[in-house]
Amino acid sequence: MAHFPIQEYDQLNDSKAKLVYEEIRSELGFGIVPNLFKSMTLSPGFLEANWKKFRSTILEGEVPRTIKEMIGVAISQSNSSQYALKVHLHSLSALGISEEVLQMLVSDFANCPLPEREKAAISFGLKAATNPQHLTEADYQHLQELGLEQSEIFELIAAANLFTQVNQYTDAIALEIDNL
Repeated sequence: MAHFPIQEYDQLNDSKAKLVYEEIRSELGFGIVPNLFKSMTLSPGFLEANWKKFRSTILEGEVPRTIKEMIGVAISQSNSSQYALKVHLHSLSALGISEEVLQMLVSDFANCPLPEREKAAISFGLKAATNPQHLTEADYQHLQELGLEQSEIFELIAAANLFTQVNQYTDAIALEIDNL
């Protein structure tokens, strides 16, 4: 059981929290507010800041959301963060990624039927999250050779940062999986 309450919209008393819920429901693309955000209502400012970071990191930018979510899968699997892993897999499914690809993302990434550019981006994001001090000039150069711009590489690092934070938060509060 989560250590903090999961609040539905009709339970909210704070106008800032209500506005953030409305934005999430409208902009996230699934018509729901995930438990991740529902668990933050004790601090509407924290909820708002985390939503803004999520929005600007995952929903905006040049790198497709699917690649960012796949980075989330890799990081969550590496951290054994079950909440985040299941939410990322659900998001990818809702975004049209096949069941075959989803299964291979978690069971056999090396043979996952993704283009080299996408696999390199996911691997870089995982390394940025789990072993950032070992990122080398060759890691950056490989992405550039595959056609990634500096701004896209920055987005990969930002996604790795966000998902590392989400894993830490959801695991620390023992967040329950959403009813998806």
